[in-house]
Amino acid sequence: MNTTTPSSSRTPIYEELVEKHGDVLAEVREVAERSQLKASQALDWSDLRRRHA
Repeated sequence: MNTTTPSSSRTPIYEELVEKHGDVLAEVREVAERSQLKASQALDWSDLRRRHA
């Protein structure tokens, strides 16, 4: 998943906020992706099933 916001959808106000505070939306997307990956790994029981098969 691409976490960058397309430049065509950015507004001058958004650009100013990014300059002042960083690209918070992109950072949140990255954290959400990492959280989803960790959750899916934690809930992956396929290895356990293979051991008991």
